[in-house]
Amino acid sequence: MKINKIFIPIISLIFLSIIFSQDSIPIKNRAWYVPDYVKAQFAGNIGFFSVGIGYQTFHNHVHSELLYGYVPASISKAKQINIITIKNTLPLHTKNLKRVTLSPVTGLAVSFETGNNSFLLLPNKYPKGYYYTNAFHFTFFVGPSIHRNFNNLNIIKGASLYFELGTVDTYLWYAITSKEVELYNIFSSAIGLNLFL
Repeated sequence: MKINKIFIPIISLIFLSIIFSQDSIPIKNRAWYVPDYVKAQFAGNIGFFSVGIGYQTFHNHVHSELLYGYVPASISKAKQINIITIKNTLPLHTKNLKRVTLSPVTGLAVSFETGNNSFLLLPNKYPKGYYYTNAFHFTFFVGPSIHRNFNNLNIIKGASLYFELGTVDTYLWYAITSKEVELYNIFSSAIGLNLFL
C-alpha cells in the first residue's frame, strides 16, 4: 500500500474537522486555516522531538494538533524514525491565579510511523497472524499545564508549558496480558511548550 493512499484520507479528515469546528471558535482576525498556536514537545512516544501546529476547538475545550516527530538513528539503535501524529488534548478544569492559569489535562494521540521500522500489512516473511500491524499507535496521557497570556507582545499572545505522563496501546496491552511486564514500566514522560499566536 502506497503512503500517499494513507495520507490523503488522514489529511482530509484533519482539515474537515478543523473546518466544521470553526463555528465554535471565537471570531478571529485571520483565516480559518491559520493555527492558534505552534508546538514543540520533547519525548512522549511521538518522537524524541516533535513540532507542529494546533487549533483550539469547541469553545477552547479541545486542543487539536498535527505534529511531526523525529527520532535519530543514534537513539533508536536502528534507522531514523519519522512519525506523524494527530493529538487531542482536553483541559479538565482551569484554575485562574493572578498571572497564570493552571489546568490538569488528558488526551489521546494517534501516530503513524512512516519509516521502514513498521508495517501496515504483514510482510510475507512472517507467518500469518503472528504479528499485527505496528505502523499506527494510540497514546493516552495525563498531566498538568500552566498558561500565561502576554498582553504586551504582538506576535506571541501567550504560552503554555506542560508535562505529561502517558503510555502506548501496545505497552498497555502487554502489561495486561503478560506477567513479565510491570505496570510502572509502560509509562513515559513528555514536556512541551505551546506558543499562542
